[in-house]
Amino acid sequence: MVLMGLGLFLAGTLAVAIEVPDTTVTLYKDKTLVVRTATVKVAGTEQVQWPLLTGQVDPASIQVEAEGAEVQRVEVRPTYVPAFTAEEVHSALQRLGPPRPPSESLSYSRSQSDAFTELSIMAERGSPPAVDVMATLKGEGLAKVVLRYVLSGARGRYRVELTVRSQPPQVEATFLGHILQRTGVDWKDVILHFDLSRKMPPFEATGPLPERINRPDMLEEETALRRLIFNNIGQPTTANWNARASRQRDIPVVLIGTVVDVNTGAPLKDAVVTVATNRLQSRVYAFTNAHGEYRITDLPPDPAGYRLVFEHPRARTRVHEAVPAPNGGSLRFDERLWTGAGPDPDPPEPPVEGGCYLGGSVDPVIIDYLVAGLGPRESELIAPPQDFARPAGPPHGVWKSPDRRFTAPGRHIVLDNTAPRIPLLTETWPVTLHRQVFLEKDAATYLVGEVHPSAEVALLMHHWIQPVVDGKQQKFLKLWPRPPDNTFTLPLGTDPKVRAVRRVQRGPVEWNAREVQDVTVRVPNPYAEPMRVRVVDTLPRGARLIRITPGAHRDDETATLTWDLLVPPASTGAVSFRYSR
Repeated sequence: MVLMGLGLFLAGTLAVAIEVPDTTVTLYKDKTLVVRTATVKVAGTEQVQWPLLTGQVDPASIQVEAEGAEVQRVEVRPTYVPAFTAEEVHSALQRLGPPRPPSESLSYSRSQSDAFTELSIMAERGSPPAVDVMATLKGEGLAKVVLRYVLSGARGRYRVELTVRSQPPQVEATFLGHILQRTGVDWKDVILHFDLSRKMPPFEATGPLPERINRPDMLEEETALRRLIFNNIGQPTTANWNARASRQRDIPVVLIGTVVDVNTGAPLKDAVVTVATNRLQSRVYAFTNAHGEYRITDLPPDPAGYRLVFEHPRARTRVHEAVPAPNGGSLRFDERLWTGAGPDPDPPEPPVEGGCYLGGSVDPVIIDYLVAGLGPRESELIAPPQDFARPAGPPHGVWKSPDRRFTAPGRHIVLDNTAPRIPLLTETWPVTLHRQVFLEKDAATYLVGEVHPSAEVALLMHHWIQPVVDGKQQKFLKLWPRPPDNTFTLPLGTDPKVRAVRRVQRGPVEWNAREVQDVTVRVPNPYAEPMRVRVVDTLPRGARLIRITPGAHRDDETATLTWDLLVPPASTGAVSFRYSR
């Protein structure tokens, strides 16, 4: 309601206020499109007032169209939302009491300390940018009004989750959209679309182009309150000369300049400028206005120069040492800060060999989003199933974003500075769980799932996946399909409880063979329920199979023998074969 009142005040006229528009957010490969729809009643010529658009809105992208009415004019007014109210500031100042020197801050009571902390937080809090949009409509009756604009600061990726259950044996596959939401505004009760395989298509305006109307800064009260806060928390905005400076000898210096985004050139409001010199009793502080401008007067000149610090809540801090400060006159110093809106003009030093540079304090939300897109370390991989009975597919493939749009079921709340994973599609597929041994190649017993998926399995292929098996998180794996039926083997690690034994001994000599070998594989079942086991073995090159017990599937191309056993509880399954050569 505060934002709505501010919007009506900026417009300077009474308009039809759209209270709660229906909002849709579509994430494309390159941009994020927001569409807000509302139904209003029009009687003749009416002005429609949207709630203030906050966050990283591109004012040039704003378009308004209507069904059931004619859009005659669209006005766009860039502005800011006050970072705090007068009531908040005066309440904290009253509890803090009269200003004290920094040396006496330790004598604050608990209430005064809390008030000091509140004021310090307010001093660092920037005024969020906003855009006020008003449309003039002409018509009679109900009209559907649509507002479109581009929002920066959001990125999307696709993710996959697999949950395997042994009772009943099934795999639940979930395809998700992973959002890095850093747009400066919360998305509340929105419909989410993901179309990450293509760039946002251009949309043509059916009505008049928006008129950008620049108004003087409407935040004079906030500026006065911010100056009051600084002066009461030991960050003076006026210069106090010390004994090294002489007003009879020295002529004061006026420091002016602008602070802008290094990539976009946009002015940065609420950037804090700090001046330090050995001719001041304490540092002097200033902050930029809506045009990115700052001004500090009555500074003493210093042959050694000034130390200037430029800070902003959404930008990297810059420090300049020994800035020349001549006697008298005006000194201009403009600064360009990196906000992350484009390439970093001053990247950090490359990491030392074997090290990793994270650039100081890194937002854990960004780390979660970036790390989720990287492949796991070798130690985090599930050992592949030793399924030598069937030809394996390529272990490495390039996953391509599906050329389709996904709509997340229901409505969602996506808060700013979060990285939620939104389920887009969930399916349950049957799976046959069994153990697998191939003792000639590997002593381990592998736990394997043979999954029979739907056609949507293509969404999962070539993703790094960390499955959950019966409630326990496993290591990473990557899937690939097995043509032509798209079934795939799901490696689930090894089963240390099942310890199979392979024994080879000489058989009775035959007249037409140099040697005869008997091979026996025994697989004990330590569990209280029947256990499926696939036993795989090979015939040596040039060998002749004499007998096999029980019957097995023989693949002459790979020279493998495969048995599928069902071992009763607390029993041992056994297979054997004899060959000569």
